[in-house]
Amino acid sequence: MPPSIPGVNVFTDVLVVGAGPSGYMAALTLVRYGVDVRIIDKRPVRIRTGHASGLQPRMQEILQTLNLHDVLNANGNRMSETAFWGPDASGRLSRCTVGAEVTSNTLYPHVLVTDQGSTEDAFDQELNARGHEVARPMELVHYTYHGSSDPHWPITAYVRNYSSGAIEVWHTKYLIGADGAASIVRHIAGIVQQPNGSEEVWAVADVWADTDFPDIRRRSAVWATGGGCILMPNNDDGFRVYVPLQAKHLAVLDGSIHGGFVQPSVVLPENSTLLFEILQQCIREVMTPFRMDITRVSWISRYRVHQGISDRFVDSLQRVYLVGDACHVQSPKAGQSMNLGMMDSFNLTWKIALVLNDMAKPELLETYQLERRHIANQFIEFDIKFAHIYLQKEALGSPEFFVVWRQSHGFISGCGHRYPEGLLTRSSVRARINQSAPEPLTPGKRFHTMTLTRHMDGTVVDLLEDMPSNGRFHLFIFAGKLMTFAVFKAMANYLISDDSPLTYFLRSSETASESFYSENIRQTGMSNRNRYLDLFLVHTSNHLEIELCKLPKPFPQWGSRVYEDVGGAGHMSHGVSERDGALALVRPDGHIAMVTNLDNARGVIDYLRDFMLEASSSSSDYDIFGADFPDSNSLA
Repeated sequence: MPPSIPGVNVFTDVLVVGAGPSGYMAALTLVRYGVDVRIIDKRPVRIRTGHASGLQPRMQEILQTLNLHDVLNANGNRMSETAFWGPDASGRLSRCTVGAEVTSNTLYPHVLVTDQGSTEDAFDQELNARGHEVARPMELVHYTYHGSSDPHWPITAYVRNYSSGAIEVWHTKYLIGADGAASIVRHIAGIVQQPNGSEEVWAVADVWADTDFPDIRRRSAVWATGGGCILMPNNDDGFRVYVPLQAKHLAVLDGSIHGGFVQPSVVLPENSTLLFEILQQCIREVMTPFRMDITRVSWISRYRVHQGISDRFVDSLQRVYLVGDACHVQSPKAGQSMNLGMMDSFNLTWKIALVLNDMAKPELLETYQLERRHIANQFIEFDIKFAHIYLQKEALGSPEFFVVWRQSHGFISGCGHRYPEGLLTRSSVRARINQSAPEPLTPGKRFHTMTLTRHMDGTVVDLLEDMPSNGRFHLFIFAGKLMTFAVFKAMANYLISDDSPLTYFLRSSETASESFYSENIRQTGMSNRNRYLDLFLVHTSNHLEIELCKLPKPFPQWGSRVYEDVGGAGHMSHGVSERDGALALVRPDGHIAMVTNLDNARGVIDYLRDFMLEASSSSSDYDIFGADFPDSNSLA
């Protein structure tokens, strides 16, 4: 442990280490949820070009709830199709097939290609607008548990400030390691990342080229006698190229004085480095008989990927969490690293916020590792299987290849992820749901959006517009044509009772009596800040024939959250009958927690009681800060 060096003492509820996409997602969402958070990064400036690039459909949905999708979409490229190329019977390179990039039901049936610099810039600007910024250049040197001397600030982090040269002492309650595959946070925590699969070494570059290859604006996976490559179109007539490097290439690179390294600036062939020369040679060999002469490079790199997953995503005291490459590493073939990492953070931060705000028991945080390691394990298994087929060039076009490819669509897009049964996911469904529907209500899966008509003003909205990421649960009532029926009125009466899930855990009685302040992804209501659950009523009656004020309480109080589902399209797509209706509780991260009948609203409060704190309780009653923290980090 570093000596106690006089310097700045910083106190923050959460310290995020690493300002890549995963770290930015953690910091921004915590700010949105009202948590005191600081984020540090050892780089003097953020990434400007290159690196991770493809935003999958589910990540685009999440970015929409953060009001970041439009700015990224404006400068991105929509990648809608994938082409597969390989040698035909004569050995000539030819197209085997073209398929849709995305087959999931989503507003975004494409991958949004935008360089990591643009993604980080969007997060950076949003953080700045909210009065926060990344502290640079700052590097975590070490951290320890403070012991029992100050249980309210259990973690002491030692941070080197490269601008001043001082080592600062930072005190925090939670620490999030978003510091990449070589994570210092993981190392200090004693968490081991287990390799899984063989090591891969890739050359990757953002380039422009003089080419006659016909699928240059599609994602293209190309197999040839001389090797293979993956091409992904960028937004400016350029494209990204991935080439797996062979042993002979690595021997040449490792034997050179520069190791193939090149600065991330515009590079022309006449002053290129050895890595560029190898990349150009490989591309020409693979793409023959097509011309592929690279004319400009904006970014080029090589990196080693040893697919692996950490044995734990959190330390033994549930205080130090790993996200992104710090806890799982994938190959670049499916473009998942950035997406999975940001989803890790999106899963974690609302849970930390509820615990810090004395709304939930610390046991809630145990679900992070259960859920995200489950997804990471599934992807590593898929990645290894796909890599095995990918390296067998004769498998291209085989039934096995296309089975794996088609089965992977929902998983790669993120729309098919399903969290396992646990504290937050009740897989038993008490409502009658048509499982043949396009997106049947399924606990553990993400809640699919709908196009609805707002009852109060007839405005047609996509539901994502009205579901800003605010750290609150969402209770959806699919009422069909039942609003005049006894079952609906009985449910309404329960929702205004003392036992109502809308108000039972509120800390302020004033909030319970206030009307919901209209909000969407572009505006939030401060008067809603104490709420933990939002109410949505979706019905199929003609909104012009029913006065909003005549609906039973509490629905007039939630007027901006009452919608007509014209023609019942939303009900049908979710497998809900207009005659039966259903209740669906959706978590703050957009995944479905439980599905039940309209006459079982009490099931919602039973679910919440398992991890929420009643208003008369506080998190200290549940030893949130712990009584016996060790004085050092021997926690492995």
